[in-house]
Amino acid sequence: MAVTFHRAPVADIAPLTLYRILWMRVLVFVVEQDAAYPEIDGRDIEPGAELLWASEGDEVLATLRLLREPANTRIGRVATAPHARGRGIAADLMREALEVVDAEASGIPVLLDAQAHLAGWYGRFGFVVSGAPFAEDGIPHVPMRRTRLATDRLVLGEWTRSDEDRAFLFDMYRRPEVRRFLGTGQVMTDAAEVDALLDRWRGLADGILGVRAVSTPGGRRLGSVLLKRIPWSSGVAAGRDDDVEIGWHFHPDAWGEGYATEAAAAVLALAHRHGIRRVVAVTNPANAASGAVAERIGMRLEGSTRDYYDAECVLYVSDDASRA
Repeated sequence: MAVTFHRAPVADIAPLTLYRILWMRVLVFVVEQDAAYPEIDGRDIEPGAELLWASEGDEVLATLRLLREPANTRIGRVATAPHARGRGIAADLMREALEVVDAEASGIPVLLDAQAHLAGWYGRFGFVVSGAPFAEDGIPHVPMRRTRLATDRLVLGEWTRSDEDRAFLFDMYRRPEVRRFLGTGQVMTDAAEVDALLDRWRGLADGILGVRAVSTPGGRRLGSVLLKRIPWSSGVAAGRDDDVEIGWHFHPDAWGEGYATEAAAAVLALAHRHGIRRVVAVTNPANAASGAVAERIGMRLEGSTRDYYDAECVLYVSDDASRA
């Protein structure tokens, strides 16, 4: 008998099927893992919540749930019946869930709390560790995050600590032509610096905000687009809300192809769609190429400012007025 996949809110699931789903979750999370906790926690009936499950005839083989949170989607309660393990059913169900998320909310982070020994399994689907380890009901866990935003030519996702990602970032930031207009202009000289950079980027991730890796659908790495809170210059911040900055760093091998414009335009549109009304970009006055990208994605030139980074910058703004 073929395995079939289903998805529905709790209110639309047949009572016997819902019973089998919850029975299996209790069997796995409470009985098998010897964790006395409220498995049925009230979140299954939140607005937008859905259960996904795989079945063979009337038998439920695997399940997970999707929770739609204000700035994220959350996956949880991923469970497979003991006798159905090793058949790839949970992986197929995860792919089904991610297809749903990518279709309805492209670019929105997907979060989950993984049991630590399963972090590698979730990594197969693009999840990366996004915070410090913690224990839940005596079981080690790690928070994980996945984002995916696609354009005509590009895929924007998460930077990982794979050898390939780390080598690319080191190669990009060791180049004077890349670092010339960034901060002090100092280039990377030690590959270990990449880990510190990834740690800083992990701390910037907050809902829509974060640093997205830009690559082609075939996996060629091109650069990064940043969407983050920008630091005010000394003495400027009093009484002012945080501004959100967009920026782009691309490898010289990717220059001149319009990739920065395409990726930055997608992230800027994502920010505005999800309630970030004002986005700024600041460039070194000598960095004409970066200023041209800002103008191509529709940002308004505001002139020189010293409001950010304690430095003289050229300011570009995208807000409701400039979009109109």
